[in-house]
Amino acid sequence: MSTLYRDYRPQNFSGILGQNHIKMTLQNEISAENIAQAFLFCGPRAVGKTTLARVLAKAVNCLNRQKNESEPCNKCASCLGITQGKSLDVTEIDAASNTGVDNVRENIIAFSRLTPANSKFKIFIIDEVHMLSISAFNALLKIIEEPPVHVNFILCTTEIHKVPLTIISRCERFDFKRISVADIVKKLSAIASAEGVEIDRPVLEAVARRSGGHLRDAESLLGQIFSLGDKKVTLEQAELVMPHYNSNEAVDLLDYLSRKDAAKAIGLVNNLVDSGVNLKNFSTEIITLLRHLILNKLSSGLTTNLGLDLGENLELRLNQVADRLTGEQLFMFTRRFLETINEQKNPLIPQLPLELAIAELCLGSSRINLSHSSFPNDLNLPKSQPLPSAPKQIKTGGPAAVLTSVSNNENCQVILNLDQREIMEKWPEFLVKIKKYNHSLSFVLQNCEPQAIKKNELSLVFKYKFHQDRINDSTIKSIIEKTLVEVFGAPLTLSSVIDENLEIKREEKPLDNQNLTKPLAEASAPVIEPRGSNLINDLLKTFGGEIIN
Repeated sequence: MSTLYRDYRPQNFSGILGQNHIKMTLQNEISAENIAQAFLFCGPRAVGKTTLARVLAKAVNCLNRQKNESEPCNKCASCLGITQGKSLDVTEIDAASNTGVDNVRENIIAFSRLTPANSKFKIFIIDEVHMLSISAFNALLKIIEEPPVHVNFILCTTEIHKVPLTIISRCERFDFKRISVADIVKKLSAIASAEGVEIDRPVLEAVARRSGGHLRDAESLLGQIFSLGDKKVTLEQAELVMPHYNSNEAVDLLDYLSRKDAAKAIGLVNNLVDSGVNLKNFSTEIITLLRHLILNKLSSGLTTNLGLDLGENLELRLNQVADRLTGEQLFMFTRRFLETINEQKNPLIPQLPLELAIAELCLGSSRINLSHSSFPNDLNLPKSQPLPSAPKQIKTGGPAAVLTSVSNNENCQVILNLDQREIMEKWPEFLVKIKKYNHSLSFVLQNCEPQAIKKNELSLVFKYKFHQDRINDSTIKSIIEKTLVEVFGAPLTLSSVIDENLEIKREEKPLDNQNLTKPLAEASAPVIEPRGSNLINDLLKTFGGEIIN
């Protein structure tokens, strides 16, 4: 049965799509009559490895090829024999079916000792060479290392990592790339013309994109479209055979997102749901386009080199959208839609994950913050006007205490200055409140002396360095600063110094019933605690000691 990929297989170097870096090197070697004895073709499937191996075999053995020429004539007996698969001097071996060492000995080593029958060289093309066993590779190694003068090897593989390094090092290696959409469209257009079928260019681009850079896949899919039997094929007809790609709808969605038009974007998603489109596949298509845009931002030719171009029509539309998106937006969009893929596993409402993603991206944040500042002006939401307020002036009992509120539109900064006497009035309250967060910390702070607060900086004096180190711990410092806000009503920072001559003065008060009912007495009145009490335990934790009878 005839198939397109067999009927239209290239028979010379010029007919092979892409791989120009490989063709140029091989043609120069053939023209200079400086041909390596072992080649290794590696790369993805269906990109021309075996085809190029056959063209290389024909060019090497062509009887009519002149000096300084590289193309085979395809007319001599040698070329025709290779084209028809009847040549005795070119042997193709499927390593997947001949994996053992005995196959290598019988089919390669034994036949390599024979001189060519009608050609210049005896050539062995070993397809899927990575399937050979270790013993077979060891048997092949010697003949590749020191082959007879009249023998050439061409090894083809899709999994180069499975080929032993001893084999790779003895071959001239060529890495094949996936074929670009533009090259595949050109080839498919030529096939359609030869078959007498008029086919719209969007159909050819859709086929090329769906093939993923594999020409044989594209030719097989084109053959299915030809089977519709029409002499003119439109995109609507082709979708009877080829699943709808939703590429244009994905570009439309990105266009709406770039304009922050959430209403149209959500409407598009719901129309797709009504049409029976698989939203997970649609999200995948969006991510594919975003990846394309990111790679283009990094380097304009990167997508072409990787065989990731999208076709002329789609590229033009996508480039218009890309002009309105920054790199940061592209990263944010991609991460959000990747999350959407996971959220679409078992949703109660199929389109809800996409709708949430659209709403978040149009609001300008990857996560919605339901505060007034999170809504942009273009949403026409009612705004509350701030009421003017006079600067606050709070007296704390002395001329040195000044608390000023500096108002500047939305920002409000409080500047606090207190002397030592005013701090000590609130210090017992501070020591009581900090016990809620860390019981032993209260004891440490009883053994320091606050000096003053200047421009929201509280200065503390310690007698012992290990007390200072404890306070400077980031976790402890955050607890202290949090409690200071509760007591003094303003955010404060800490600074500390060491004074070995420091003497802590405590005011002693009689323990009457009135004092016991006041919470401030907890911090100022000395209390003798029995062994095992909380205070003793706190002392042990603070100083790392133990009780000795």
